[in-house]
Amino acid sequence: MRNYKSFNNLKQIQFFGIILIFCIVPLICIGLFPDQFNKEYPIESFVVFHNITEIFSLIVSFSIFGVGYSSYPQSRNAQTYFLSIGFLVIGLIDFMHTMGYKGMPDFVTPNTGNKSTQFWLIARFITALVFIVAIFIKPNKAYSVRRGNLYIFFALLFVGSVYFLVIYNSHLFPDTYIHGVGLTPFKKKAELVIMCMLIVAIVLYSISRSLHSDKQKQYFLAAFIICFFCELVFAVYTSVFDIFNVLGHIFKVVAFQFIYNAVFVSAINEPYEKLVHSNMLLSMEIQENKEFAKVIQKSLKEKENLIGEIFHRTKNSIELVRSLLMIQSSGFPNDQNIRKIVENTSLKIQTMSLVHDHLYQNKDLSEIQVSDYLLSLTKLVKTMYSNLGNGVDIQLDANQGVLLLDTAVPLGLIFTELLSNSLKYAFKDMENGKISIKFKIEGDRSHFDYKDNGVGLPASFDTNDQKKLGLSLLKIIAEKQMGGTLSIDGTQGFSLQFDFPNNLYKRRV
Repeated sequence: MRNYKSFNNLKQIQFFGIILIFCIVPLICIGLFPDQFNKEYPIESFVVFHNITEIFSLIVSFSIFGVGYSSYPQSRNAQTYFLSIGFLVIGLIDFMHTMGYKGMPDFVTPNTGNKSTQFWLIARFITALVFIVAIFIKPNKAYSVRRGNLYIFFALLFVGSVYFLVIYNSHLFPDTYIHGVGLTPFKKKAELVIMCMLIVAIVLYSISRSLHSDKQKQYFLAAFIICFFCELVFAVYTSVFDIFNVLGHIFKVVAFQFIYNAVFVSAINEPYEKLVHSNMLLSMEIQENKEFAKVIQKSLKEKENLIGEIFHRTKNSIELVRSLLMIQSSGFPNDQNIRKIVENTSLKIQTMSLVHDHLYQNKDLSEIQVSDYLLSLTKLVKTMYSNLGNGVDIQLDANQGVLLLDTAVPLGLIFTELLSNSLKYAFKDMENGKISIKFKIEGDRSHFDYKDNGVGLPASFDTNDQKKLGLSLLKIIAEKQMGGTLSIDGTQGFSLQFDFPNNLYKRRV
């Protein structure tokens, strides 16, 4: 980092060394070889040269105004915006200087060296003043469109005042050039003041931190140095067509080019470079996010596979428990109580196992389709009690909703308990048995209706005073675990209405 700064400082020293050589060497040549350089040029040739250099300066001035004014809505650089309005003033006054130059057709009033020099002096004073004021303007200070247009109005009003002062009331402005005599003391002192102002600008811009970059500061400082030497030669010329006028206009062209570069850097290059840099960072971030996404997807896939394997092994473990239970019960072939207990327990185990089977086969490891699950349970119960359900018509109507694992398991236990009880007890010595099952999800509530046309419940049956595991377990699951409401009617067949919330649990996977 230190080496980079040293290299950068060396490049700046070289740059400003070249600027000083460019400014000083011509003056040395004029001083050492006055006969070859210090002469007056023909008016026709000089006017052509003068117009070319001034037209270039005008183009630069109006370009600075166009770039700064047009780019302000995007760059929001108030400093550049102020400079653009300042150069609108400078460009218009330089235009008057060009049109009023001796040798050009009369610009409203007869053209004289004094007239064009007055315009020149005002323009150069405004140039130095604009740069000094600009450094104190915060670049990020926002101005409204109305306020900005008001500044332009005052700028044009000032230009109009200068026009009327020099064209119609030149006697109110001190003489700056007398033909045959040369520059007046006022002109020389004014140039000295402008040179001092440029020195102040050099100091202010050297220590300022409000500029966009070191490159912009470098361009401004180079322009001020060249402008300083430009004012120096314009303080010593004796004729508006001599070598000092030629050299001064060359200095002005080069200085204006550096000023344009500095404004262009702040108004166009810097925002564009920031945009390119932001796009590069965004592209890098997008690429990093893609890599992270791949890692996350891989990790998620691994977790899904792991959870799927857990469900699969849980199902196998449950089935293993069921198998062990069946093996143990085979040792008591004549005990009907043990046989019934084993059958009921086996059905509940298979109900829970079936949930894991559906989850394992499903892409979503958190929820299952209710219709598929209830249909599988119906087949399971009918298979287990195949000798009892031959003449029973089971009608299942379930919409295409989904339930989470924590809700599906207890619902399955309730379902198999009801269905197995109906097949075992409801249709003894009856034909045309019918069971109707309806399930639907409405918003965050689920509704389960179960009916059979069997023998119903005994008249003395009390749902609140049951010691049997089946019905007591059903009530506990429905009301305590699932937070639902349960109503049972056994007068004409058996019917059950069960309403419960389906948002009681949250997704876990």
